Amino acid sequence: MVKPGSISLGQTVRLRCEIPAATARMNGRTVRLFKQESGGWQGLMPVAVADTPGIYPVEFLAEDGTALAAASLAIRKTIFPSQNVTLAPQIEALHSTTEEMQTLTTFRDSVSDVKYWQDPLVAPLPGCVISPFGVKRLYNGKATGEFHMGIDQRGAEGTPILAVAAGVVKIVQPFNVLGGTVAIDHGQGLETMYLHMSKLNVELGAHVNKSDVIGYVGATGRANGPHLHWVVYVNGVPVNPQQWVSLNSCDAAKRKPKKK
Repeated sequence: MVKPGSISLGQTVRLRCEIPAATARMNGRTVRLFKQESGGWQGLMPVAVADTPGIYPVEFLAEDGTALAAASLAIRKTIFPSQNVTLAPQIEALHSTTEEMQTLTTFRDSVSDVKYWQDPLVAPLPGCVISPFGVKRLYNGKATGEFHMGIDQRGAEGTPILAVAAGVVKIVQPFNVLGGTVAIDHGQGLETMYLHMSKLNVELGAHVNKSDVIGYVGATGRANGPHLHWVVYVNGVPVNPQQWVSLNSCDAAKRKPKKK
């Protein structure tokens, strides 16, 4: 089973198979499936922002690669707007080191067997969304060729940041661009990362529960003010957090008529 059967770019498909399939393959991407306590095998298939819209077969495969079952998925054309971010020259000039990039790659590429997370996930902050997932980023009016891999939520300096789900802490450190960062492996292909923190509140390797305080809002790294930028990775691919957690846009809050 493929749910949903039609999806936008940057979203996640939940896969379920009642027969013992080891992996699922779609559009050149293969993900692991895991036996669930409730029965059946489940996995998460990410659809990247850069994928091409169309209708694709989803194949459920045995350990030896033999196709056991198939379904189809429609990927819809998705338009992402552009957004300019104004940064001070010294902030714009920050760059990641080779070691930092390797740390992030190792985190994204790992898939653990144990599922710690359960639906529903919780929002890490109560604040509205300043910048949504997928927007094309400009810095000081200059195109970067980058898209926004997570979302930015409004938050005052020092506001507690919550783990969206249970998991194991894999990164706790400052980065040049990302600032104070915590990354959590929630198991079976789901990971989250939280950036620009003023203070980190967890230890490397610690097990956290949903809603545990993992750090505090800040403006460290490449940031123009206090906020939380957080990312959801599904099998190493950044996907839209707002498919997982319900959040309000700050623009929508501004447009909402005031009660008399």
